[in-house]
Amino acid sequence: MSQKKHHGRSSREPDPATRQKWQRDRELVLSEYGTWRLTADEDAPAATEVQTLETLLRLKAEQQGSPEPGRWTEEQTTALLTEVVPRTVIQAREQAMDMVPTLGRFFTYLRETGRWDSEAMSPQTAPMMLDALEFATLEAADDPSRRSFSTNILGHGLTLGIDLEDDEELAGYMHWYNSLPDDERVELSDTGRLSAPTVPFDRDAAVSAAQADGHASTSWPWFLPDPEDDEGIALADLDVSQDPHAYTDNAFVRHAVEILEFLGEDEHRITGTGALGRKDVAFLLVQIGTPGPVRSMWDHPEIAGPWMTLLDGGWLESDGGRVRRETGPVPFVPTASNPEGFVEFGHAVLTAALFGKDARDAEDGGFRGMPDTIAALLAACGPSGLSLGAALTDDTAGPQIPLDPATGEWDRDEVTRLFTVQHDLTDLADIGVLERDGERYRGSSAVMVALIALIKDQGSRGAARP
Repeated sequence: MSQKKHHGRSSREPDPATRQKWQRDRELVLSEYGTWRLTADEDAPAATEVQTLETLLRLKAEQQGSPEPGRWTEEQTTALLTEVVPRTVIQAREQAMDMVPTLGRFFTYLRETGRWDSEAMSPQTAPMMLDALEFATLEAADDPSRRSFSTNILGHGLTLGIDLEDDEELAGYMHWYNSLPDDERVELSDTGRLSAPTVPFDRDAAVSAAQADGHASTSWPWFLPDPEDDEGIALADLDVSQDPHAYTDNAFVRHAVEILEFLGEDEHRITGTGALGRKDVAFLLVQIGTPGPVRSMWDHPEIAGPWMTLLDGGWLESDGGRVRRETGPVPFVPTASNPEGFVEFGHAVLTAALFGKDARDAEDGGFRGMPDTIAALLAACGPSGLSLGAALTDDTAGPQIPLDPATGEWDRDEVTRLFTVQHDLTDLADIGVLERDGERYRGSSAVMVALIALIKDQGSRGAARP
């Protein structure tokens, strides 16, 4: 299992003192396990097994809220091996094959040393459960739909012999990936495989090309979790085609619906700046649950953001000081009467929001931090969201701002890099595309589907450039 250095806290973590206790407990039990294993068999690959177990115990604590090394239930263990690990861990196939036998030996150690928790499954059940899980675990590891977008990409790099802990090699690999035609990048991100690339991977050439383009040290934003630590939504979970709740739960889509339903079939007056009047905006703010005084619609991004997207996408048309509804590329239908049609509309309007911000200049409300913003959105769409707050604190456990070698102070370009991404995420939270809780931003499977559409579009445009 590839374990890259951590630049920040997991987004699910509790307070630092609790996390440190979990880590101390893990280190103690794993140290004792290593001694126990070598006592029984001095030729055993104890170090490799300890590394595997450290990953499993960490994921059990952080992803499943179960930090106790000796507490294992059937449901939890099954989910860990067949859902959490494939989505978050980059490993070779032989490592996946060894995972269940290693866990079985760890269970034996727990029982023999009295560490088996009283609230765990019965000790007699555990071996039978693991036997039944062995094939399912390998099947899950081989299924690209169980993995996340970036885990598929990086997993392929592992098969090519890339050392994911080597920043230079990783930058070279990502430079090669970004140079591929759009259809090949889509194939690789969807399947984790690329049998006949247009440009075969050459490590030395890729590293040299990355260095020439200045990406060797900045190909992945320093303030984001390492891509191989990605806890992103598994691709299998992105099928939201039958789930209207993925879109009714999104504030941006709900507010777009409120605007369209408010306008109805009538024409409405708009101001000289193309906004709804104060009375109409006040009514809409009550409808969406954020009532308050109104000076201008443009002071309320929760209305202005969807409004601009509906105009951009052709769901609204303004002319001569009036605005009216149009069919748009995908017609709006209420979820109660046509759930499938509503899902199509929800996806279209979310995608239009991202496309619109990507097409605009920064001064006109467009993205400021591309391509870093794409990477940040991928992280924000993971189960735990993304927090950027630790980057500007004195917390040594958080990501550290790179220093300028000439001054020994913070590198101003790298600080700006963080702020522009933070600005983009805040904008998306203000208009309702993302959720925000303090410094933590969260996306959803619906946002991830729209984001992948944007990534594919960018790739198409990039491949078309001379």
